[in-house]
Amino acid sequence: MKKAVLFDLDNTLYDYDKPHKKALKNVYRVLKKHVKISFPRFLLLFGFAKREIHRELAGTAAAHNRILYFQRLIEKTESTVDPGLNLLLYNAYWDCLLKNMRLRPGALDVLKELKKKGLKVAIVSDLTTNIQLRKLKKLNIGKYIDVLVTSEEAGSEKPHQIMFLLALNKLRLRPHEAIMVGDNSITDIEGANSVGMDTVLLKRGILAKVSKEDYRKPNYVVKGIPGVLKILEKV
Repeated sequence: MKKAVLFDLDNTLYDYDKPHKKALKNVYRVLKKHVKISFPRFLLLFGFAKREIHRELAGTAAAHNRILYFQRLIEKTESTVDPGLNLLLYNAYWDCLLKNMRLRPGALDVLKELKKKGLKVAIVSDLTTNIQLRKLKKLNIGKYIDVLVTSEEAGSEKPHQIMFLLALNKLRLRPHEAIMVGDNSITDIEGANSVGMDTVLLKRGILAKVSKEDYRKPNYVVKGIPGVLKILEKV
């Protein structure tokens, strides 16, 4: 019998991609008031900046910090540091993304039902704690969450085992007593499988075929968050 469910946050409990695209457009609207640049050029340089930061800070929460992406972007367009503009872009991004966040269909009902059944709920997510707390507040689901673990707190990002072990330690549970739900077969599924947890993959697109020995292979696959409840009835 499972005693807890660990959830990824971004692109699992809510759709990250749509608000992210809107947020980037909002950033561009702010940037073009200060720098002459086309939208395709902006996206290109943002992509370069993001990949550079990821390469240099791989495995850390800072690798996901948008303020570093925008700082590098400004350096590429202006060859200088502009503190005021950097902060404007950072706030433009997160204010817009948070405004447009929406829980996935059925996600709130699932969290309520888990609470009703007495199961613990943890969020295991990359990125900084401040931003993830702001997301939980915006989604208004904090009262259903017992534990939050971010890569900033853990010192490493998923799929490192420490992310999942820290959550289990906070919950005072063993791996077989919890189940992990996420949308990414590497960061969520491989990481949780490696510590002995059962895993549920939220299907997004075509699934890659993997052997049963591969840690990326989930125990279960669902098309929507409500499917998690049916799986818990089985296990």
